[in-house]
Amino acid sequence: MMQAMRQTIAHCQRIELLGQRVRLHFECVAALAPGQFVLARVAPAFDPYLRRSLFPSVITPNGFAADLAEDDPALRFIAPGSDVDVLTPAGSPVGGPPAASRLLLIADQTPAVLLPVAARAIESGGSVTLLLAQPYPLDALDPRLEIRVGSLPELAADFAPTADLVFIHTAQSLHRPIAQALASARPTVAAGFARALFAPPMPCGTGACGACAVRTARGWKPACTEGPFFNLADLET
Repeated sequence: MMQAMRQTIAHCQRIELLGQRVRLHFECVAALAPGQFVLARVAPAFDPYLRRSLFPSVITPNGFAADLAEDDPALRFIAPGSDVDVLTPAGSPVGGPPAASRLLLIADQTPAVLLPVAARAIESGGSVTLLLAQPYPLDALDPRLEIRVGSLPELAADFAPTADLVFIHTAQSLHRPIAQALASARPTVAAGFARALFAPPMPCGTGACGACAVRTARGWKPACTEGPFFNLADLET
């Protein structure tokens, strides 16, 4: 269930450079869970809908961190010591994996938004394999992750037989090839076995504006309230 959002301030404590990524560390009463995000008013504006989603790469008891590309326009407005107006928490949490679960994470550009899921699994005694389409700065990743780089559908087929849950953050064009690879590698694929992040612009966070509607096998669903993670089998790709 999605918690009621509240408007608060995220205070930028420090900025960390990780290869071509920038990790922003915020102190905030966010109370985020894996799968959730914040809606931030990054640039000065009066329109209540001019917010952007920030997905945490790290969740702490006192706040969160978010990873951005080094050329992200938001970095013009955020510096150590600055305050960002946020609505939080947005989105539905994915829920904690069962103890000792074997998670498979799949990412093409950046795995950052999947890292809180990995952290939760490791904390509960599980193991995590991260499949990447391209190398990623190792200092941005938990050293306990098993990492493989290559063709994502081929790697997914290789690792699917031993996985309990799969979380995906890739271009939509990869959803079908990955789904086919998972299906070919397992005799059965249970509902909810694979979940894909679908994150269109989500300006309001309540489903009211309709901007983030995602077409699924069960009809159109707002990503900001019923996502942003969806059952891969339900996505109309």
